[in-house]
Amino acid sequence: MTIHSPLETSVQAAPGAAGRMLRYAYMKLARDFDSRFEALLLTGRVSKWYSEVGNEATTIPAGLALGPGDALCTLHRDLGAILAVYLDPARAFPGFGFGEAGAPSDIRPEPEAILHRLACQLLGKGDGFSKGFERSFHYGYLAPEHGILHIGMISHLGTMIPVAAGCGFAFKQNGSDRVAINFIGDGSTSTGDFHEGLNMAAVWKLPLILVIENNRYAFSTPARLQYAAERLSDRAVGYGIAGETVDGNDPDAMAEALARAVARARAGEGPTLLEAMLGRMRGHSEGDDSLKVVPPDELAVYRAADPVPAYARRLEAEGVLDAATRGRLEARIAELVENAISGALAAAPPDPSLALRSVFAPSAAPEKPAAPAIVHSIGDKAAGKEITYIDAMNQALHEEFERDESIVYMGQDIGVFEGAFRTTKGLYERWPHRVLDTPIAESGTIGIAIGAALLGYRPIVEMQFGDFISCGFNQLVNMAAKLYYRWETPCPIVIRLPTGGGVQAGPFHSQNPEGWFAHTAGIKVVCPATAADARGLLKAAIRDPNPVMLFEHKFLYRRIKEVLPEGEGLATLGEARVVRAGRNLTLVGYGVSTWTCLEAAAELAKEGIEAEVIDLRTLVPYDEETVLTSVKKTGRALVVHEAQLTGGFGAEVAARLADAAFPWLDAPIRRVAYPDRPVPYARVLENVLLPGKDKVLAEARALLKF
Repeated sequence: MTIHSPLETSVQAAPGAAGRMLRYAYMKLARDFDSRFEALLLTGRVSKWYSEVGNEATTIPAGLALGPGDALCTLHRDLGAILAVYLDPARAFPGFGFGEAGAPSDIRPEPEAILHRLACQLLGKGDGFSKGFERSFHYGYLAPEHGILHIGMISHLGTMIPVAAGCGFAFKQNGSDRVAINFIGDGSTSTGDFHEGLNMAAVWKLPLILVIENNRYAFSTPARLQYAAERLSDRAVGYGIAGETVDGNDPDAMAEALARAVARARAGEGPTLLEAMLGRMRGHSEGDDSLKVVPPDELAVYRAADPVPAYARRLEAEGVLDAATRGRLEARIAELVENAISGALAAAPPDPSLALRSVFAPSAAPEKPAAPAIVHSIGDKAAGKEITYIDAMNQALHEEFERDESIVYMGQDIGVFEGAFRTTKGLYERWPHRVLDTPIAESGTIGIAIGAALLGYRPIVEMQFGDFISCGFNQLVNMAAKLYYRWETPCPIVIRLPTGGGVQAGPFHSQNPEGWFAHTAGIKVVCPATAADARGLLKAAIRDPNPVMLFEHKFLYRRIKEVLPEGEGLATLGEARVVRAGRNLTLVGYGVSTWTCLEAAAELAKEGIEAEVIDLRTLVPYDEETVLTSVKKTGRALVVHEAQLTGGFGAEVAARLADAAFPWLDAPIRRVAYPDRPVPYARVLENVLLPGKDKVLAEARALLKF
């Protein structure tokens, strides 16, 4: 391995003494802040600490390269960038001539106040940005009134690249010249999200700057076991974007490279992949002993080249920073650090009651829609103009696009081709700048949607088939779903998923994965059964401030026809509906199984048995009251769904009924579901497994014998 001295790269003329001295001020502030938390870890007052020591010369120029309204997406070791974005230098370091170096002094908060919140965040105190819900730098601080858009990490490294690209998408979409900077470690460049996010940013020429902090080790794995390229920046050419490798220990060289990248981004020339070469001076986290993998002679080179004292010596040698000024500056830094940390140590812990705060952002109460007429079987006719399930969804999309300019639509083949099922018919022709064909990149697309949603857009993402959502699982369950609980920031995205069997599509185009997501707090799960609900629930999902997943059974797309209610037909998420009244037995279904229940109920009626049928419509939020009221009346419950039996949502319905309705039950709660098998292709095989009418009738009759 070649070891580069941090100062061996020749540097062009610096931009001015004040700018260079400001870099040092932030570098020293970050180092002293960091050092205090290393000490707090040793005394047990923080549970974990990821040191930035050795990264300051990379992160601080990045933070200083951003202006008000630009987006900063950080990882563990990016404290310096956070400080550079949060603090107004004129007030943080008064008397040092930094008034022209940062944002106007009336934009950003008082430095003492913001440092107090930051220290409280890192100590898990109630005054922290996330109020104790997130440790260290996993939080977000979206304060557009201060020009600060900071989106913190999740532990799944690489995941934030598409999210940062989504911020860039929002900037480009609204016609601004803002940019997004995202940091990534050398190890995380091996993730799929690195490729998907960077590739989509390149294709769409998004204003994204991806800074690789290459310290030559991913936790304990050396670079030679991570990638075969000579330089990670060489990958840029494969994406058709600019790439550059810079000495990450040289803040002047970093500032110049970042200035070039920012200029390209603001000019609409797309992303830059910037590789900052660093030395590994600390373990992955403090105390994990991973530093032992760095050979002693190599470690000695890195420590001798420590960028903070090296830059101070350089500025003194060049006459930029004299000893007296350095002394005054470092005294001010010591004061800021001491006040922030002593105040945070004395601050109160979070209020324990906050642990139960909502995982959902509050939704506006909709006008109560009129209840549609009860339907009894697939294909029932009614007077007036009928419309199919799929066309009802298309109508909803047209109406919502017309109503709300913040809606954007992303997916594979949804533009000129108008989608695999033609759901987007006419949208691209009318709104080509808002209907965007994407590469085959489910995770990248959902991540971009999340970033755009955080900055004011309402993205809709279409999965070509619901089965493919597994490729975007992480972005949904670990990023989108947890955002509101983590730091009370809404994430209004809608994911449309054509799901289900019965159409001879085989094991990879027929799954019903709604149970995966009903288990994840923070995602709303919607399963329309009728054309009216296809329209009304989609409209409600688009207007909701939370992640909403629509599971649309493909079997229903063109088989269901009905006359839609007049007006908007807006439905309410979280409301089940009694679609057939009865007194002897409750059949609970959703999506296609609602129709199965209705067909079974019609057969039972011929035998004098009155089965009540409930369409859940949404699984999350779950309307327990409607189901419970019915079962209290009938004394018997049969839950039907096409998803697999084990772990299916029917188990949740049954468990809640067993708890709340036990005194009223005259028989055990039963379920009819798909056996724990993949979906076979041949119709004769699939029909053996599908939970059809005959299976429902058999279980219903068995229950009625109790």
